[in-house]
Amino acid sequence: MNRKISIGIAISIAAIACAVTFVITMTVSLNNYNDKIADVQQRGEIYTKLQEIDSYVRNYSLYGIDDDKMKTGVYSGYLTCANDSAARYYTTDEYYYKTRIESGNIVGLGMVFGKEESGYIKITDVYDGSPAAGVGILPEDVIISVEGVSVLESGYDTATEQLRYGDEGTRRKFVVRRDGEETEYDLARALFSLPTMDAVLLDNGILCFTFYSINNSTGAKMTELLSSYDETAVKGFIFDLRGVSSGVYSPVSEILARFIDDGEIASAVYKNNSTKVVAQASGGDFTKTPKSIIIDEKTGGSAELIAEALRDHSGGAVVGENTMGYGTMQETRTFNDGTAIEISVAVIHPTGLNGFYNGTGLTPEFLVEYDGERESSLVDYAATGDIQLKKAIEVISSKAAAAQ
Repeated sequence: MNRKISIGIAISIAAIACAVTFVITMTVSLNNYNDKIADVQQRGEIYTKLQEIDSYVRNYSLYGIDDDKMKTGVYSGYLTCANDSAARYYTTDEYYYKTRIESGNIVGLGMVFGKEESGYIKITDVYDGSPAAGVGILPEDVIISVEGVSVLESGYDTATEQLRYGDEGTRRKFVVRRDGEETEYDLARALFSLPTMDAVLLDNGILCFTFYSINNSTGAKMTELLSSYDETAVKGFIFDLRGVSSGVYSPVSEILARFIDDGEIASAVYKNNSTKVVAQASGGDFTKTPKSIIIDEKTGGSAELIAEALRDHSGGAVVGENTMGYGTMQETRTFNDGTAIEISVAVIHPTGLNGFYNGTGLTPEFLVEYDGERESSLVDYAATGDIQLKKAIEVISSKAAAAQ
């Protein structure tokens, strides 16, 4: 039996519903308003205190203020408070250098620096084909002065900036100490390609890919290397990703193209829950070929994604140590003065089962701890002390024997 309600009751119900909606809307709006007011007040307090500090220092300090350093310090300091380990402010020179590294081609002298305990500059690596390599500068050499000024006097940061940044053709004079002897160099910056990866076919039929970095040229390099070997002679693959960490994801699809079946490899999930495909494969011809992936605690970002995809989509066996757990993607915002900031904007979600590694890292199937250097020459791999490489070869050999 249907019951009818009066018009008066219907109007009353509608009025109550409107009132409830109004109250809820006003409550939410008021909370948002209060939050914004508190935020504005907090910002005002910060700006006021900065002005007070600046005024006091400029009026009473014995030493002047370097305005450029002050601005860089403020911007950099702000980003350190973002609870984002990848957040960073780039000066004009730093941002240009970053874009060149990501492209795979860089203008410079070709040295990687580290700080020696004494405060001098220790050269930790020298890039092949660079000006530094051309004159015989070696890793472990120590730079003690730049442009006639001791590194201890100018400071490590200032000295490394002088060496690192500059246009093609510009020169730098510096003194290198090796085994107690000092040599002065006067080198011009030049354009050269960064090493990204290499490959060696071992006499047992295993093709070993050694990654040095992942940049926008790495995918093309993988294609080039694969085409240079007789595919019928390849019995297995090793992907050595130790020490490689990168936030560049654009080459991942091409790197994995021939090793993974058709489908999505990973997507990025943003703050508003929108998603974007980061990497996908179109179906390769080496999906069934035995594979080993070598990782360590310095393997991160897109290198972790490559390792995860080869494990979960192509049956690869992972050897080594737990990775970094760097599973976020960054975006860069540039400004009119050539500076930039970089912040994390999305989390990488691999499609493989149990493939999520952000914050936890990838755990190897075969845990092999090794604190030595990875093998630089694979010709005599049987005699190497690189036990992670040995295990990777052993795993592939076992898989190949089982398949036969």
